[in-house]
Amino acid sequence: MTATAHDRDDPSGAPRLPSGAELLPPVEPPSAGFIIQLFVVPALIVLVIVGVWLSFSWLVRRTATRPQDLVQGLEQGPSVARWQRASELADMLRNERFAEFRRNPDAAQQVARILEREIESGGMDDDEVEFRKYLAYAVGEFEVQEGVDALLTAAKTDRDPREVGVRDAALRAIAIRIYNLRQLDVPQELTHPELESTLLRLAGDEDPAIRLQAAFALGHLGTPAAIERLEVMVDDPHADTRYNAAVALARRGNDRAVETLAEMVDLEEMINGPQEITSQTEALHRGMIIRTAIAAAQELAHQNPTADLSPVIEALEQLADAEPGSLAEAQLPPRVVSDARSALKVIHRELAGNPRP
Repeated sequence: MTATAHDRDDPSGAPRLPSGAELLPPVEPPSAGFIIQLFVVPALIVLVIVGVWLSFSWLVRRTATRPQDLVQGLEQGPSVARWQRASELADMLRNERFAEFRRNPDAAQQVARILEREIESGGMDDDEVEFRKYLAYAVGEFEVQEGVDALLTAAKTDRDPREVGVRDAALRAIAIRIYNLRQLDVPQELTHPELESTLLRLAGDEDPAIRLQAAFALGHLGTPAAIERLEVMVDDPHADTRYNAAVALARRGNDRAVETLAEMVDLEEMINGPQEITSQTEALHRGMIIRTAIAAAQELAHQNPTADLSPVIEALEQLADAEPGSLAEAQLPPRVVSDARSALKVIHRELAGNPRP
């Protein structure tokens, strides 16, 4: 056989590699040191980080077996650990396993005293503010009269914009406390000489975040003065505030809610209005507003079948007949069409004098 050019260049007869390949280093198996640097060292770093996190988590939650232990843990440790304990306590008190502890006036008063002390100290570090916020949530979960003073103080304390979250939490807690007391086997009223007057004053606060929570709390309070104030708040310039007021009135059969409820489900307003949806969170919020308005409209029809609900019915009919393109433009899920249709059936049945079964 005739030799090729490569054969002639290499006396051994083995083919030669191109000249560029001769510059590459020889392929060798990785050394043990290289493997350690590439895999073992990063794995050890990750394990250390996880170990530190688990240790800190254990440190924060080591008292989490009983709510009374958490209450004691609120008195000691760094702020970050204490606000996490307060958050955990609030969560624990929502559990029916601890219904008896929720009715412990001494425990409620102890947590309230810690809240009052923290308000007086006035620390504005993030962890200190968070601690006060979650303390308010925890105080609100108790089903006793004790602790309301601290919540009212927290709601009224307006020293710094950074405290708006604490004020918001305190007002939510007051509303929850009112609601919880009324759900007891023997319903109780939340009585306090300054409760109504404080909520009425905060309903006119400059901060819309405070007004909307005040409307929520006034709706649960339900006194004649609270209802009268809510009738004014349905025209509040802040949308969520007037929505809260309208829903509260609707649940009590007050037809002053009608125009605002219609606004809450107005498809054209959602498409052409000034409020542009720029995030998934805002889209979810809009969906929640519609669901809440639909439920409130049905409740209004049930509570007051003689009310003129034509604005709400007209808005719901528009929503029930909406085309997919319109829903997409308003960034609404398709299910709102079926929700609107179902609501119209219920409302017409209620208004015709055929209440829900």
